[in-house]
This record gives sequence, C-alpha cells and structure tokens, in this order.
Amino acid sequence: MRTALHFFIALCVTACGASAPSMMSYAPERASMSAAPVPPEAPKAYEETEYEALEDAAPAAGGESSVGSPAPSVAPAEPVSVAKPSPGTAAAPTEQPIIVYSGYLRLRVKRLLETIDAITTQAEKLGGYVESMTQDVVIVRVPVGAFEAALAHFEALGTILQREVKSLDVTARFTDTTARLAVAREARTRLLALLQATQDVQQRLRILEEVKRLSEQIETMESMLGTLRKLADFSTITLALEPVVAQSAGVQHRSPFGWVRALLPHHTTLPEGKGRIAFTIPRGFVLFEEDDSWRAQAADTSTLRAGVVKNEPRGDAAFWLAAIDHELVGRDEEPVLDGVSGGLHWRIYRSRDALPRYYLIGVLVQDADLLVLEGFLPEPGAYDRHREAIVSALGGFGAK
Repeated sequence: MRTALHFFIALCVTACGASAPSMMSYAPERASMSAAPVPPEAPKAYEETEYEALEDAAPAAGGESSVGSPAPSVAPAEPVSVAKPSPGTAAAPTEQPIIVYSGYLRLRVKRLLETIDAITTQAEKLGGYVESMTQDVVIVRVPVGAFEAALAHFEALGTILQREVKSLDVTARFTDTTARLAVAREARTRLLALLQATQDVQQRLRILEEVKRLSEQIETMESMLGTLRKLADFSTITLALEPVVAQSAGVQHRSPFGWVRALLPHHTTLPEGKGRIAFTIPRGFVLFEEDDSWRAQAADTSTLRAGVVKNEPRGDAAFWLAAIDHELVGRDEEPVLDGVSGGLHWRIYRSRDALPRYYLIGVLVQDADLLVLEGFLPEPGAYDRHREAIVSALGGFGAK
C-alpha cells in the first residue's frame, strides 16, 4: 500500500509539470474581451486569496512586438476542504490573441490643469478611468478596443515630445498556463480522492502536504491569468505633461551623473541588462518575459523595473544611493522607507501630491557594473497592497 501510494502521489505531481514561478497574488478582477467593459466607479483594491489550512481538516492522531518613435487512522466523514479558486479567475483558452498594449506620451501643453481635465473626461467617455494622477503625470486605463482612439485624442492635446507604443503578445503563455492549471486541478482532485481511501495517519499527512503545494501552485497560476487578462482588457496610457510656461518651483539639485538625472518613476530609462537580472518576483506581479527590458507588472499598473549601468566613477552601493537621494530630494521627493537587503541598498520616496505615488530605487554593485532596481506604485492603495511583498523579496535581487 505504501509503495502504491507513493507512486500515485509522484504521478500526480509529475503530471503538473514544472512549478509555476513564485508569484503569489490577489484574486484579480476579470473583464470581458467580447463585451465593452463597464468602467469601475473607482480603482478597486485587489484582495489576496485566503488559503484555508488543510491540516485543520486532517483527522486527529490515533484515529510577454514593440513599436516606438524616437522624440506561477480514521478516514474523515467529509471531503477535505481546500481553497476554492475565485470565480472567473482562470479563463479558458481563447482563439483571439491576448495582447497587452501600453502607451507613453510626453506632451508640451499650454494649460496644465485644463489638459488634465480633458484627459480625464476623454478616458471616461471611452469607458476607462484614471489610475493615478500627480501634478504632471496622468496614467489612464482604457478598454483595449479604445486604445488607438484614446492615443489619437491625447496626442492632439499638445505638442508631442516623445511617443512610445508597446504591444506584448502573451497568448502563448496564457494558453500554456491555462493548460497547466487544468492539470494541477485534476491532480489535486485525485489526491483528495486518495485521501478519503487512506487511513494511515502519516500517509494522510503526506497527501495533505502535496495537496497544499498544489493549491499554492493553482493560486499562483490563477493570479497570473487574472493579471494578464486585466492588463490586456484595459490598456495603459501614461501621459507626462510639460507646461509651456514652467510653474514656479524651488531650486532643484541636478546630479552630475546622467543616468541619475534621467531616472523617472513612471517610465523606463535603464533598458539595458535584461538577461543579467535575477529576482524572485513578488506576489502580485507578472514578469513580462516578452518585453525587451526587464519589467514586471501588477494588475493595478504597479511596476518593477531593473537595468544595468556602468559603475563610473567607481563607487559602492551606498555612494550611488546617496547620489540618487541628492537628485530625488532635489525634486522635492520625500524619503519614507529604506534599508539594505543582501547587497541591495534601497530607498522608497513619496511624491508631495494630494494623492501621492511611491518610487522605490535600489542599487547593487556587480564588479564594474551597477544593477539598479526600480519600483513604481501609482497611489497609496497600491503602496499598501504591495509594500510588504516587495520589501520581503528585495534580498533576492542580484545578477545571474
């Protein structure tokens, strides 16, 4: 019996294939691809799926293409309770391609406040909404079918200084993950059936351990599918606005290091080094392997980015973090949290807006290069949702 049991468990586990990436997440919303999405009343918080401990149910002992323009001993009376997947989280494979679109526009505008009002109004007309807003950066989400129309309208609001449009086809990954999810669910169902027929306490505990592991994989895959679907159904457009007449502001510190001066919370400025980054993705994020730079994103557009730059002049991580701090504090950014995780020196900044966004930046020295990690959290709710998971993962950031 013991040999047969071990063989059955091994068979179920093997059927599930390789473990899904480490990306535990919240239960995401799902928007229909066929019907026009109804715009949410407000950006919603995504709650984490609670896992019901299986041991509590055990019997007692003894008994990711890119286009741009330059400018994962007694049998119980009832089945064991396991965590149920959120309704509609994992969609069946679709014949239509699943493509995540995003756009970035840097515009020079005549009247900043009027332009922001126009952006908000147009996003709502198209069935979308404003994801986040600071004094000069607006991030909107629009239904994928309205993406091109939204871009065209926003482009007409000012002079285009920079325009980037990116499309990432995630169809293959979505289909593969859906198939693996079905296999994992079937394997878990068979193990639960085997649990009912097994009376040995130790064997039951082994089965429960495997069921728990499978349930975690299932939750991870459901989360990935939900996040990809959310990002595909509602495209993201980031608008950086520069008024013709600059608003009065305090004296800004300007770093002597070009890459530090160029850092932006909401846009990639360090595209190099994707193949050298090693990082266990925090729960709630999906790594866009299809992208040409290292980028992971959550359904609420919170983003993690990483790149590599030369360590010139030669300095340690503390030196470079101080240089970054000089630049960002000069931009009137407020440091709110910092630390050292492994070799990564990091700090989180908050913008001084009514609804602030948060910007994480960390530096790790790797020989003659610097590995730089950035995190963009568009509003306080996103910061509260992701802060713990991100900070817990920072010690695993490094080079391949």
